[in-house]
Amino acid sequence: MKKYFIYFLFLIYSNVLLSWPGGGSGETNDPYLIWDKYDLENLNDSLEYYVNYGSGWSYNKHFRLMVSIDNVNKMIAGDVFSGYFHGNGKKITVELENILGCALFVALDYGGIIDSLTVDGYINVLPGSVMGSTVAGGAGITTGISLNGGAIIHCVNNVIINLAFADQQILGGIVSDNYSNGTISQCINNVDISGIDVIGGIAGRNIGGTITNCINTGKITATNSGSNLAGTGVYTGGIGGVVGEFLNNGQILNCVNLGTIIGQRNVGGIVGYSWGSPYNTVEITNCINYGFVKGLYQVGGIVGIMSITNVTNCVNAGVVEGEEDTGSIVGKE
Repeated sequence: MKKYFIYFLFLIYSNVLLSWPGGGSGETNDPYLIWDKYDLENLNDSLEYYVNYGSGWSYNKHFRLMVSIDNVNKMIAGDVFSGYFHGNGKKITVELENILGCALFVALDYGGIIDSLTVDGYINVLPGSVMGSTVAGGAGITTGISLNGGAIIHCVNNVIINLAFADQQILGGIVSDNYSNGTISQCINNVDISGIDVIGGIAGRNIGGTITNCINTGKITATNSGSNLAGTGVYTGGIGGVVGEFLNNGQILNCVNLGTIIGQRNVGGIVGYSWGSPYNTVEITNCINYGFVKGLYQVGGIVGIMSITNVTNCVNAGVVEGEEDTGSIVGKE
């Protein structure tokens, strides 16, 4: 009898979700409608509930933001998002003091898409967050686009990100990590970002993903970019107007940096540290830097330091200052 009662409660909860409070059925031509922060919380709760059953509840479901929403104090962190979130040209203003991550969405997976959304406000991650981890990820839209793919399109970040801890930080205006099959297109970061290392105006780290037609206007500052990896003398990481660290393969196309970029090692107007693999070449094409770029070592108007990387048809129109391995286009190859 008890198991039937639990199953009955499950059916009730499922039916509540199927009749979305804001209206809509989640289909392409009839998306779930989001009218206030409680609808956003309902999205979070639904993701959180269904992850326990191993199902991607949001997969292929459509959500549409109907009005701009202020004072959002809960991130959408129940599970990775694999649906289609139509920002509809509206804005979400966040006031997040969270201990699980640092973005509006925790992650995109299995083709999840966010488009035409502006995010404003602030995100604070306090000491002891991320379950005691010493590596913190922060971004305005999502902490990561996974290996299974996803996309962020026509989005604008105006969120101020404050991280009060971590030995290393991976910070980006739009996303912390963009993995293979992930796409960031026609996005803009307008805020200043400061941290320790691995910082980019659009993505902190790009590992095989594609970034196209994006613009950074914010000042990007690092206190220890190009960290000495475990004391080995290998200086990885970096800071860039578009991407801090670019690894393995992928593309950055038609991107522009307008902001000032200041770091120590591996400092670039577009990318700080770019390292392809023996079988895959990293591509940086048709990009322009107008910003002031300043560092100590491996400083470039387009790329600070690179290997197995093609830089094609890129222009630097900004001032570049460094002490060693400094170049108008590439600092060190």
